[in-house]
Amino acid sequence: MKKKVDVILLKDNLKQGKKGSIINTTRGYAFNYLIPSKIAEIATSKKVKHIQMFENMKIKQREANENENRLLQGNIEKIKKISIYKKKGENNLIFGSVTEKEIVKWINKYTDLSINKIQITTVETKLTGIRNIKLQINPKVSINIPINIIPTNI
Repeated sequence: MKKKVDVILLKDNLKQGKKGSIINTTRGYAFNYLIPSKIAEIATSKKVKHIQMFENMKIKQREANENENRLLQGNIEKIKKISIYKKKGENNLIFGSVTEKEIVKWINKYTDLSINKIQITTVETKLTGIRNIKLQINPKVSINIPINIIPTNI
């Protein structure tokens, strides 16, 4: 009789590991505690194959997201500057401010890229001239793009 048995964790457990991981533990611990407490189940070949299939799907999804982010980053880096026209008031101040929505509209119009306005971080844009905005593509990659605020006298 085997002294150890493989089980698949159904819940995160501090001592053993994360949900979905396969651990090798003693039979008594598995059958007297882990399985009755619904923390783990016996690892059959079909269940192990099922878990590996989901892990492969996660890896492929992660690679696809990385490729998409690289393409998006390459296309955004081609943007040299963004020019937005605003009505000018006194002392080079503009009426209102440049919003993320206007920047997203400009990017969609001139580059056909779909950017979420949550990804854009703007600085104070009450003056005319050149300011920098930061585009956050993913948590690790951010790009600074100059934005040129051009006054109009309309």
